[in-house]
This record gives sequence, structure tokens and C-alpha cells, in this order.
Amino acid sequence: MFWFSRSKPEYEPVTGLVLPGGGARNAYQVGVLRAVADILPPENDNPFPVITGTSSGAINATLLASTAGEFRNGIERLAGVWENFESSMVFYADNWSALRSASNWALTLLSAGFATGHPKSVLDNQPLRELLESHIRFARIQHAIDRGDLRALGVTSSGYDTGMSTCYYQGDQAIDPWRRTHRCGVPVELRIDHLMASIAIPLIFPSVKVNGEYHGDGTMRETAPLSPALHLGANRLLIIGVQDESHSSDEDPEYPSIGQISGYVLDTLFMDRLNADIERLNRINLTIAETGVQSVELEGKTLKPVEFLVISPSMDLSEIVAKYMKRAPTSVRALLRGMGALNRAGRPLISYLLFEGAFCHELIELGYEDGMRQRDAISQLLIPSAS
Repeated sequence: MFWFSRSKPEYEPVTGLVLPGGGARNAYQVGVLRAVADILPPENDNPFPVITGTSSGAINATLLASTAGEFRNGIERLAGVWENFESSMVFYADNWSALRSASNWALTLLSAGFATGHPKSVLDNQPLRELLESHIRFARIQHAIDRGDLRALGVTSSGYDTGMSTCYYQGDQAIDPWRRTHRCGVPVELRIDHLMASIAIPLIFPSVKVNGEYHGDGTMRETAPLSPALHLGANRLLIIGVQDESHSSDEDPEYPSIGQISGYVLDTLFMDRLNADIERLNRINLTIAETGVQSVELEGKTLKPVEFLVISPSMDLSEIVAKYMKRAPTSVRALLRGMGALNRAGRPLISYLLFEGAFCHELIELGYEDGMRQRDAISQLLIPSAS
């Protein structure tokens, strides 16, 4: 699925890359970016001066930013990580860790929290922290900014105490912090804690303390997912979503299991606000186009048209999930079985948690195919001579 909005701004184009979250589904983004690398002419090696990411999308965004100016090399490094993933590289997936986690949760519930300390999460993603620390050189982000290869990187997380959606960004000193209703932008020197906070899916992964406040997954309070890229100076966007072309079943539905409901909740968390923000941006573009001017003043704000392209999976990911479900660790399959998720209705949940190389590789291939199908649209967005 793709969505393309064209405009002809009179100002210098600054392209932003927006990478929303989606757990293991985010491997798809790597495939689209690999297609972008093949579509761009060899001399164009810095297509995205502004990069923003949320949740698992923040992993892709941060690694790309740390290799800004070496876009193709960064994509191949990113592909290497995803194609060699195992669940044990993301969270402790052995049977003993799963039993210990289940026991802690059971004791907490049965004893009203008196028999044991409150468990922090269902899964412990310390292995992912160690993996990211070994692959991402955070110091290179500032080097890329100083060289002019990168304008800004933004990583969004949600504060549990303040209820704010905070985009922690590292970028050009000319970028001003911002504050809107329940969302803000804060300049920092990005570190692993900012990244781990952004991917801390509630209950599944532990919260992370940043700037004196515990933070969780950035999608929770992110009412305007495209806003950080625009605040950081982008005026055209490539948005790589992970919502698939799912299809309803003709079968008589059964009462939804915990697994199906959990998948629905994650779909809502990762997809709905992004879709709403894309529709909002499209309406603004249409409104400005009808006026025949380059910008519109509204409530003290200057609204300008934003050219954007949205690319997301052209297939029902449930069909891909079905081929690789058995590759999930025994402990994960046991958890999913207990939630009633080992059927078709539970596949959306599995697609977020199936951090296995074969599954990720097929998503990368799908992303590449979808990207190449949109060659003309990508060229029009990213290559000035094609506009």
C-alpha cells in the first residue's frame, strides 16, 4: 500500500524519513530502504538529513543516523542485524527465564503484591540493549551533524509521570525545542537509554528512566507521529509504515482470545495515530492547494504544503507469520498458546514478537519489492531532477 501527495514548494527541500514502530515487523522498513538505495543515483548518498523513529523504528533510525553519509553501507549493516536476529538476541527466551517470569507474575497476582516484588515486565530485553550497544556508535551521530551529513535525529518515548510524548533529538543548534499539548521536543545527546525507552512496549518490556522520569514505548502518547520530523526541519517526508493489507475472514468469528485482543491493542498503538496524522497532513495540503498560495496563516501558525510518500506492506503479514511460527522459542510459543494466540486470529500479535531471521528476511524482501514497485514515486520525492 502506498499514498503519495505532490506539491511544488518554492523553498529548498529537506527530506525527512519517518520510521514508526511495529516490533519484528520493522524488518520491512529495511527492505524499502534497500530499494531506495538502489533507486538513487550513486552520487546521492545522503537522502535523509532528518530521521525520526519510534519504538522499533527508533532502532532503524538511530543506526542509519550513525552512518549518515554512508547510506548504502548503513542499510546493509541494518539488514545484517535483522536477517541474523534470534529471539534470544532481543529478550531472554530460555525456559528458565520464562518460568521465573510467569511465577513472579502469578505470585504477584495471587498475593496482591505481598509475596514478591512487583515484576517489571513479562520479558527482559537486556540482550537487545547489549546488541544495540555493540552495533550503534552514538558518537558518530554528532560527527555526522558536524559534517553536515545529518540535520537531526529524533527518538520519541512516553513519560509515565507527566504523560508527555517527548521527542529527544540531537541535531543542528538552529533547531528550537518545541512544546505542544502533551508533546514536546527536547535537545539531548542521544544515548542507549533514550532508545531503550522508546521501544519499551508496556508490560512486555521494562520501562527506562530518562531525565528523572520512567518512560515507555513512544507510540503510547504520540498523537502526531509526523510532527517531530517537521519540527526538525523536514518539508517532505518518506513514511515507511508496517500496517499490512489484512483481510477479514468469512468464517463465523469466535469470542476473541487474550492473544487476539493483545494483537488488536498493539495494532491500535502502532497504526491508528499514524494513519490519522497522515490524513490530517493530506487535508492541510488540499486546503492550501485550494487557496492557490504557498502557505496559509492559521491561529498564528504558518502552514505549508508537505510532499509525502507512504509505503507499507502490500501483503497480509498473517500469511508470512504462519510459515515461521514454529521457529519461535518454546517459551514464547507456550506463552502464546496460553493466550490463545496460536491461531489465525492471534497472528497479528505473533508478528510483533517473531524476532527470527527467516521471518525478518522475508519481510525485508517484501519491503524491497514494494519499494521497487514505487520507483517512480520515490524518484519524484528524493531526486530533484525527477520532480
